[in-house]
Amino acid sequence: MSKETPAHHLPVAHPPKRLWQKISSIIAKGSFGLAAIGAVVTIIYGNDVEADIKAALGATTFFCVAVGVVCQAMGSTSIPNLKPTPKELDDKK
Repeated sequence: MSKETPAHHLPVAHPPKRLWQKISSIIAKGSFGLAAIGAVVTIIYGNDVEADIKAALGATTFFCVAVGVVCQAMGSTSIPNLKPTPKELDDKK
């Protein structure tokens, strides 16, 4: 058996996070925080308000969770640099 590491076990060099990925992660954390606050408010005031207000609180909480999941996925993804490299001057000849 070969002593070399298989190709699917080699370490992957992940590029550093870009500005918008960091911003997306911050938005995700804020959105999860707002969802937690919305869930607490819904639980505390759920019996004291009308059904349409309770539904609006639940929908807002769900929306905040969904935004948090999407932003967290965008912020934690390893995105390669897709910017094309400038061509060499010799290629123009």
